[in-house]
Amino acid sequence: MKIDVIDTKITTLDRPVRVRVLTPNGYENSGKSYPVLYVNDGQDVFRDDQAFWGAESLRFEQYYKDYGKFMPEIILVAIESPEDHALRTAQYSPYTKNFDVPPEKKFEPRIEGKGKEYLAWLTGEFKPWIDAHYRTKPEAEWTGICGYSTGGLISIYAALTYPQVFGRLLAMSSAVCIWMDCLKETLDAGSYDHLKYIYMDVGTNEFGRMTTKEEFLQGANDLYQNYLDHGVPTERIKYNIYPDAIHNQKEWRVRFPDAIRWVYQDCSCC
Repeated sequence: MKIDVIDTKITTLDRPVRVRVLTPNGYENSGKSYPVLYVNDGQDVFRDDQAFWGAESLRFEQYYKDYGKFMPEIILVAIESPEDHALRTAQYSPYTKNFDVPPEKKFEPRIEGKGKEYLAWLTGEFKPWIDAHYRTKPEAEWTGICGYSTGGLISIYAALTYPQVFGRLLAMSSAVCIWMDCLKETLDAGSYDHLKYIYMDVGTNEFGRMTTKEEFLQGANDLYQNYLDHGVPTERIKYNIYPDAIHNQKEWRVRFPDAIRWVYQDCSCC
């Protein structure tokens, strides 16, 4: 295992960004090419001291050191979000929308979505750079995108609107219900035949900055039904509901390795 740190720029948003790239055990000597998983909120992936807002991380660096031999051989590209909550929400929102915000909520009354600009950079500039600098399998069949909460929203959107880029989707605790009026048009028009594997989950006690636990569960259920309605076979979808699970990295840490194993189940282990 090796983790490279890349400081670059999201040119479409004129914003600096840090990316960490994990190459699997044996990469440097194998000569093989590898599938790739692009992960949003990349600051949360590897270590607690890299995470924002005093949050814990997924601690995947230590997990991989301990259990890498049980993981699929993939390259993991972890892209940091903006540290500001409002900028993060805008970057991971492909839509612009006004909200009626209750007084007790700390949420923006209007989100000017920048998700389309973010994905234009990711698919048009950064993925080609990764493919040029690492031994990847660049085809959509071998390329996945991952996120949680609003990072799940942008991952779902990317998987449906960029079928030529992403063929695998890993979306944990996706914050979609408050966007469903906008997302429905994308779901209805999206491409599904290319999706090889979908992992999705939700806890029954999740609260977001704007989303209630009922909305989290309803959004996940609606998404799952949407995939079925659009002909995605049940054997290509893993949908887990976790009783009493809340909305934080400590919960996602437990699910993340198995979610990767599901989405890349046809890839060999190290």
